[in-house]
Amino acid sequence: MDTIEIGLKINKNLGMDYIQNFIGKINTLKSPYGNTFCDVLKNPNLETLIIKISYPRYFYGNNAYLITRRSQCFEVQKHFVDNIMEDLYWKDNIGEINLLRVDIPFTYQMRDNEEFNSYENVFQICAIVYNRTKNKARPKAFIDMIDRKLETIIYSDNGKTDKSSNNKLMIYNQYLNLNQKLDEEIFEETLEAYGDLPYRIRMEVSKRIRLRRSFDGQSFANLDILGNYFEQYKNYILDYVLNKDEIDWQYNLWSEQLAKVLIESRAKGNFNYEVFILQNLSTIYDYEILRRALGSGIENISTRENAITKVRKILNDIQQENNIIVMDTYAVLMKMRDTIINYRLMD
Repeated sequence: MDTIEIGLKINKNLGMDYIQNFIGKINTLKSPYGNTFCDVLKNPNLETLIIKISYPRYFYGNNAYLITRRSQCFEVQKHFVDNIMEDLYWKDNIGEINLLRVDIPFTYQMRDNEEFNSYENVFQICAIVYNRTKNKARPKAFIDMIDRKLETIIYSDNGKTDKSSNNKLMIYNQYLNLNQKLDEEIFEETLEAYGDLPYRIRMEVSKRIRLRRSFDGQSFANLDILGNYFEQYKNYILDYVLNKDEIDWQYNLWSEQLAKVLIESRAKGNFNYEVFILQNLSTIYDYEILRRALGSGIENISTRENAITKVRKILNDIQQENNIIVMDTYAVLMKMRDTIINYRLMD
C-alpha cells in the first residue's frame, strides 16, 4: 500500500481562518513514530478537502518503507480518524469521507549487476503489450537528457501522466526517485536502513475510485482498502502489462517479421550479421526473437548453427557494453510476472 486520496466534507459556512487552521492541523498531523503523513491538496471546492494519506510515511517518513500488512493500514486510518475526525474541536464541522484514489505498489528486485536502464527492452515490450490491451493507451517515458537514461515509465489508460487518468501503472527507479526528493542526510539514513533500495524497481498501480458510498469516521477506520483492491491491482499488471499470451504473440510476430528481413538481406549478397543486427537493433528486444528468425530464415542446419554462434557473441557484447538486457529478456519478463503473481496479502 502506498497512498490514498480522500474527499473530506466540511461545513460550508466555516470562515477562511477556521478552514486554514484545520488544513494546518491535517498537514502537521504526526504519527506515533514522529512522521507527518497527510497533505491537503489544492482544491477550489471549500466544501470538500482533498487529502492525500501516505501509509509508508506514517511508519518511516518516506516510501522506502514497504507496507506488507492490512493491519498497518487500519492503524494509519484509525490514527487519522482519532486525531482529526474525532477531535472535539473539529468534529462538529466534519462530514463524511469519500474514497477518491488508491495507489498500491509492487516491488521487483534487480540483479546486482543491473541498473534501472538495463530494463529498457523489458519496458518497451511492456509498453507494446499495454498499447495492444488498453484502448486509447499511450505509454510515456521520462529520461535524463544528459545521460539518456530512463527514470520513469507511465502506462496510463488515456495516455496522460497526471491525475486525470482513471487507471495507470507507473514504473520507476525508486532509488533515484528518493535521492531526488529527500535531503542528503535523510537519504543516506534511508539507504542505510534499506540496503536493497538501489535494486528496487517500483511498480505502482493507481486507480480513480468511483464509489457512491460515503464513510463516517469509524467506517473509514475499519475500511479494508488494501484487501478490497489488492488482487484487482495485481491483475491490472498481469492482464495489461505482463500478459504472457500477449507477450508470446508479440514474440512470434517479431520473429516472423525479422525472418523476412533476414531472408531479403541475405539474398542481396555480401551479408554481415553484425551490420544486420545493428540495422535492426531497435526491434531486436531479445536474443530469442533473433534466434527464432534464424530458425525460420536459414534452412541449412550448419549455416544456421554458425549464425546462432555469431549473433550470440554480437548480442552478448552489446549487452555487456551498454548494460541493456537483450540475451534473456523473455526470462526477465516471466520473472517479473512471477514476482507479481507471488505477492500475497497479509493480515
